[in-house]
Amino acid sequence: MTKAQPKFHFSPRQNRAHEINWREWSPEAFQEAKAQDKPILLSLSAVWCHWCHVMDETSYSDPGVISYINEHYVPVRVDNDQRPDINARYNMGGWPTTAFLTPEGELMTGGTYIPPESMLEHLPKIAVQYKGNRKEIASKMEEIRQQRAATASPKAVADLSPDIFDNVVSAVAQSYDPVFGGFGEAPKFPHTDSIDLLLYAHRRNRDPDLLHMARKTLEFMSAGGVFDKEWGGFFRYATNRDWSEPHYEKMLEDNTSLLHNLLTLYRITGDEAHAASATGVIDYLDAKLRDPEHGFFYGSQDADEEFYKLPAAQREKLPEPYIDHTFYTSWNALAASAYLEASWTLDRPRLREAALQALDFAWENCRRTGDGQTAMYRYYDGSPHVPGLLGDQAYTARALLDAHEASGDSAYLGRAEELARLLLDRFADKDGGGFFDVWEEADSLGRLAERQKSVQDNAVCAELFIRLHHLTRSEEYRQIAQAALEAFAPSYHTLGYFAAGYVKQVDLLLNPPAEVNIVGVPEDEGTRALHRAALTMDLPYRVVQLLDPERDAARLEALFLPPEPAPAAYVCLGTTCSAPVTEPSALAEAVQSALGGRSADIQTLE
Repeated sequence: MTKAQPKFHFSPRQNRAHEINWREWSPEAFQEAKAQDKPILLSLSAVWCHWCHVMDETSYSDPGVISYINEHYVPVRVDNDQRPDINARYNMGGWPTTAFLTPEGELMTGGTYIPPESMLEHLPKIAVQYKGNRKEIASKMEEIRQQRAATASPKAVADLSPDIFDNVVSAVAQSYDPVFGGFGEAPKFPHTDSIDLLLYAHRRNRDPDLLHMARKTLEFMSAGGVFDKEWGGFFRYATNRDWSEPHYEKMLEDNTSLLHNLLTLYRITGDEAHAASATGVIDYLDAKLRDPEHGFFYGSQDADEEFYKLPAAQREKLPEPYIDHTFYTSWNALAASAYLEASWTLDRPRLREAALQALDFAWENCRRTGDGQTAMYRYYDGSPHVPGLLGDQAYTARALLDAHEASGDSAYLGRAEELARLLLDRFADKDGGGFFDVWEEADSLGRLAERQKSVQDNAVCAELFIRLHHLTRSEEYRQIAQAALEAFAPSYHTLGYFAAGYVKQVDLLLNPPAEVNIVGVPEDEGTRALHRAALTMDLPYRVVQLLDPERDAARLEALFLPPEPAPAAYVCLGTTCSAPVTEPSALAEAVQSALGGRSADIQTLE
């Protein structure tokens, strides 16, 4: 298995940050702060973060800073990738975050990168303020707690309407940069959910302007400095508007999301340049971020501007930037989903096997089964850590549905339903709808005692339950998805294009996608042909499953589908299904007929 990683990761360049007596986020650290009556210095960092490394090399290497922190503070260091729940509550606007807390975990003040001279000025001021203004600080902290409690109380929900979808599509279009593609000004991030929404909305109504926005963004990124022309893969973001100057770290999360965008674009355009860009991402992931023995994906590769400017031949002669060999559950689920999509989009079956290997590793090595209930851990570095974060459960469950769809193996559907039941039992907001970001037995230190709801994670949950509804015909699943989406309906407009993933699910709930059920023996050539035709149709969305007449007899009965003829495909909307379709070439017409006026011409990849 992968080697256990050190407790703390510091800059790979010379520094003295390890001389600070860092503690892990733990009850012991908070108890120590209370017993010694010291404030906590919380450092939120990431192994790939350039400015985190700079702070290690400068501020945290200054002898005066080291000495003062060790004497007057309880320093706690947290890796953002390992503990996104802590990051969500204490991040001050980027990485590194330097936050000053009371021993109870309340935030007094903080910032991002703080240079040495400023640290030497701030450290004694904050310590003196903490010691000399106890009552004032305590009163202010109680006021803040009450405000948070009030905002966390159940809010009114609102009905879902088509306007929600239209409003956010408009917000994405308004933020689009018509000169260089992308959204907003510099620094410029990919915003992959916004790209995905544009492609979805284009396929929904064939609006050429929406396709143009998504296409130009991805083409400018692929041709710009944010794409590594030597090794492939995308850097994290651009520091300027035209994508020419990247920030050089490479993230598994970003690359797999961009791979999904490129694959979708290729299915729409058929342009081989888009397939080539997708292949460049896959080549990088295979070469640098995939464990050759166990098949899972690593988290990231560090930034190194000078290294990445070199040709590939010169790179090979030098030590390459640090790779975080940690297995992160939600990111591996994203990678598995993207590889499964690539397997049938690019007709590369090996990618399907790679995806299933990563998912199987997660299920076998990063899953808790205590109390008779499955739950995914956050990460694995030789042993699993931190169970009970929503994103890891939701993304894994969605990837398991992708595996069921691409492989026809109903075992993956069963696993997804296990995690869906966990979400309902341990994460669901029974009063306000939706799902909290941590389960009810979460770490109660500091602000972690206050459960939050992320619109991005809840969008994934909604997709999970919408798909389960269509796969099983369970009305309960549809109602759960609706409640989750209604919980954000009163406030979605404040998020702008950050609500892109959410409104896609609103539209899917209001305008159900076609269900394509393939009945046949998975090994049969005719079954495989129908299956591929169903997967590759250029639709905004569709739900596909392959049902073996013998293995899945009970499920066929529940879906009111006959075991014969086989192989055959049935296109369903709700409980209304087409006549059996036995020719792959006829499947698109059957879908178009079922969707009626909601569908433009449907094409499939050749």
